[in-house]
Amino acid sequence: MKSKFILLLFSFFIVSCNNKETRVADSVKAEKLDSAVLKTLTQNWHFSIPPANPKVQNQLRGWNQWDTFTQELQQNPKGSLNAFRTKSKNLTLKGQLLELNIPKMFNKPAVKSRISTLNTKLKSLETYMSLPHIPTDKILKIIPEVSSELASIQNQMNEIIIKSEIPKEEGELIMLQALDTTRHARREVQELKAEEAATTSSPETRKRKTFNR
Repeated sequence: MKSKFILLLFSFFIVSCNNKETRVADSVKAEKLDSAVLKTLTQNWHFSIPPANPKVQNQLRGWNQWDTFTQELQQNPKGSLNAFRTKSKNLTLKGQLLELNIPKMFNKPAVKSRISTLNTKLKSLETYMSLPHIPTDKILKIIPEVSSELASIQNQMNEIIIKSEIPKEEGELIMLQALDTTRHARREVQELKAEEAATTSSPETRKRKTFNR
């Protein structure tokens, strides 16, 4: 009986050692994987923010949400995967705030739709970063897409300014002048008819018409 107990205890010890070795091996493997992921993110976590031309920049003044977002985007996380996870959450939050206080000139559907697309990309980035095993291939694909959406937003802003500065075409001006002339002529005709009606309906005019008969 005693020998069976010793054998059982020895077996339990062997199993525990094996489990411990497995856990250690898994832990080492996970650390190596996390280290590789961290290295990849550190090397590739760079967002391209195209410089806004002076006219766009002038319109962006006072849009604090834009300044805060771009500053957050330029500050790269360091040290750990948790730092990158926190960064992705902050980008999502600050990206959503871009929909507030859009400058009047840029507060148009074309700009809003591009901001919405940007936020979709940022939310996807946060989702991938929150996974236990971060899919670096997905992350490396989204980072340039975010940069592309930023460029698209600024290009649309620039296009809005360019269109606002285009003078009316000569033909359109001529047409507007013709419409003004026509409206003016109609007013003169209406005024003349009104004067004739008023003169015809006066007492002196009616007396002259009766005498002539």
